[in-house]
Amino acid sequence: MDSTDDTGPAAVPSKDQLNVVDFYRNATVLITGGTGFIGKVLVEKLLRCFEVKKIFLLIRRKGSANPAERLQRMFEGPIFDTIRSTKCEASVQELFAKVVPVEASFEEPEIVDEIDRIKLCNEVQIVFHVMASIRFDEVLDDAIAMNVTSAQRLYALSRAMQDLRAIVHVSTFYSNCNRGHIEERIYDDVPFGGADHIRDFFHGLEANEKARLSRLIIGDMPNSYVFSKKCAEVMVGREFSELPIGIFRPPIVISGYREPVPGWVDCFHGATGLCVPMVLGKTWWYYGKPEMKTFMSPVDHTVGGMIAAACDIYRRKSNILAPAESVPVYNFTFEKNAFAFGDYVELVSIGLRNPLDRWIGRIKNRIVPWRIFSKLLVWLMMLQARVADEILAWFGKRRSNVRIVSAISNLADAVEYFRCHMWSSDNGNVRRMLSMLSPDDMRLLDFDGDRIDWRDYHKHFADGITQELMRKNASRRQQRQMKKKVA
Repeated sequence: MDSTDDTGPAAVPSKDQLNVVDFYRNATVLITGGTGFIGKVLVEKLLRCFEVKKIFLLIRRKGSANPAERLQRMFEGPIFDTIRSTKCEASVQELFAKVVPVEASFEEPEIVDEIDRIKLCNEVQIVFHVMASIRFDEVLDDAIAMNVTSAQRLYALSRAMQDLRAIVHVSTFYSNCNRGHIEERIYDDVPFGGADHIRDFFHGLEANEKARLSRLIIGDMPNSYVFSKKCAEVMVGREFSELPIGIFRPPIVISGYREPVPGWVDCFHGATGLCVPMVLGKTWWYYGKPEMKTFMSPVDHTVGGMIAAACDIYRRKSNILAPAESVPVYNFTFEKNAFAFGDYVELVSIGLRNPLDRWIGRIKNRIVPWRIFSKLLVWLMMLQARVADEILAWFGKRRSNVRIVSAISNLADAVEYFRCHMWSSDNGNVRRMLSMLSPDDMRLLDFDGDRIDWRDYHKHFADGITQELMRKNASRRQQRQMKKKVA
């Protein structure tokens, strides 16, 4: 079993500087959600820019793929091309060998087996809990099981980690979106006494009863996702405040700005998914309030903030002269550089290669303040999709038009709330982190959202979506060919 005794304790960040580079040197990191969108960027950044000793990834089995196979597929992805292109083969393999997959089952009270538990408790110093269910339409008890109970079990395990320095609980800025102004603190106002009591309400209920009860409990929150993330924050504050833990709240996370590849994205959730029709040259009008300003953060900026937050959490807990404080919260929002939804279409069109597409795209895609227009367009698009699928069926071709229109329509409905509201926030903890970065840190970590040039950012946004669409299409073709061979 590896030991961390030879590395010694991490250098405590000074009062005036964080010294993030020193904090991660020879450190062992545990990450959940490491195969997801944010998690992949976090793993890549730690390997490429910081001298970590080891990264444990808690990975669930998925179908017939075990954790080691899922990790290998992840390394084959384009996000790691920068590492492959800047280092020799031996160095690349040495870096990848630092990442150790650990099979985990968050449905069980003990999320890992006994051998892995002992290994993690002896070696891990820094924990990033990134894993979450981001389905907005999930029944509340399922959302709580994934976003609250899994975190609860991970932090219970973390209590036994001998050299624990920091835990970053990744939440969302919208966990308190029923408030107009959001401060950097936990709002302990979950109804019915909290998630534990709410879980009890669902025992023995039928699916339709659960759906009705979910809507009643959520109240003025827009969906089960943000409500469950709020419950998780309250759980952290109530049960684990003695740990070196902090809550990091990113807003809408979108494709990368500069690292590791400009425009890189591997999923079509939220704002990114709604831009797919424009990139494909399709018409789509979304209902919303064009004047509302939104908080968005490129994934590389988000990960940079998370990496710094772990160091800051450790600094706070290590400052024996400072009075004990509550769990620190980091609102990763930058109001000065927020843009209105009405300007979003024009920004996205910057990345379209054809000048005519850029001009037409601004007409065919827009945010409209009249719901009837968007509903009418969806109806027409669905009619067109059904006709197209029938024609494809006559020729024995695969039908997908209705499925695509339904997916975009459902996504548009799911995030409609966020196109119709605007928030203000405090971000003092994030600002303070920025001011405390050492010169070495600043060369590696760029997460000042107020310095983002959104026009420059969107030069690669559409191309990133196009590249991911091509990868997904190629993957689907490969799967169909494999099924034909099996048949």
